[in-house]
Amino acid sequence: MSATRTAARADFNTALNGYRGVCALLVFVFHCGSAGVVPWPSGSPLAASGYWLWSACKYGVEMFFMISGFVILGSLLRHASLKGFLQDRFVRIFSAWGPTLVVVTVVCLLLRMRVFADATALQAAGIFIANLLLLPPIVPIPMIHLVSWSLSYEWVFYLTAALALLLMRRQPRPAWAMPLWVLLAALFICLFPRALFFVTGVLVFKYRDWFTARRAWLRWPLVSLLVFLVAWRFTDVEAAHLTRTVLDFINDGSWLAALIAFVAALHMFAAICLNASRQTAWLNGPTFQFLGAISYSFYLWHSLVMSFSKRLVNAYVIPEFGVAAGFTIFVLGSLAIAVPLSWLSWRMLEVHFAAVLRRRFVRKPVMAGAVGVH
Repeated sequence: MSATRTAARADFNTALNGYRGVCALLVFVFHCGSAGVVPWPSGSPLAASGYWLWSACKYGVEMFFMISGFVILGSLLRHASLKGFLQDRFVRIFSAWGPTLVVVTVVCLLLRMRVFADATALQAAGIFIANLLLLPPIVPIPMIHLVSWSLSYEWVFYLTAALALLLMRRQPRPAWAMPLWVLLAALFICLFPRALFFVTGVLVFKYRDWFTARRAWLRWPLVSLLVFLVAWRFTDVEAAHLTRTVLDFINDGSWLAALIAFVAALHMFAAICLNASRQTAWLNGPTFQFLGAISYSFYLWHSLVMSFSKRLVNAYVIPEFGVAAGFTIFVLGSLAIAVPLSWLSWRMLEVHFAAVLRRRFVRKPVMAGAVGVH
């Protein structure tokens, strides 16, 4: 299925698809600076402020979580059984994740990178299997792929959503069932605060009629985006998991910044999902529709491409032409390779390979999708 044909579907949310492209680009911009090709300018308040704001681009991952929160409720409603839902989610994640992890693992082994540097063959196999099953960082095992932690969060969210629906369908429903589920979900968010933004998408999906009736409130989503990035940056939450929890937010007062970030994210995401503002009309254009289609593959492959580009630039470009030229070639070269590679991955893995897996393993949904972004 082509990106154009996908976007033409009546139930397909083009703004949400374009928003996926924005999320992927934000993560790419963050990795451009964090790769270490060029040190960030320092020594002045302006440079320090620029670094602080640029580092908020990593929260494009949280923006991906908002999409999952929105989409998964619709996916649950579409499927006749929880088994069908989990099979569909498995195909969605692993059709691209499995092949990508194999390639990254081979590269790490060939280059004797840190994750495998001192590992025996048996230990290396264990690390690979644990990463394939998306156990780290939930389980304290080294991560092979830079961004795999977010897929682990996604899997926990899928299982949590499935458990909630299972408890709701059970008759008679035990009085302890839902309180226990709420407690478990809250505990995960408390330990891993970046998972909070799954709730954003869930709320927008569940109360989309309420938001639709108040479209006049959903103006200036780009301002809300900036407020979200800045406020969430004040919490100082990082991808170094379990170093900052919600309890830390409460103890040091950054809970207020977290609350502001959550409200801003709710406003921004509702405005985008409902196409409520002209500020985000560009999300419906062909550029961001293309980026949205390949965003998952781009998210998986761009860091590996940037690792190769960095080695080449550091070895051959910077010594001859200087840091500025090296950084420019690093960014543009990484994009020039990562975009077509991601398109190929999307086409071959997310579309064709996933279609084969679905025909083989996944039951057809009961009804047409409610939101159309998968």
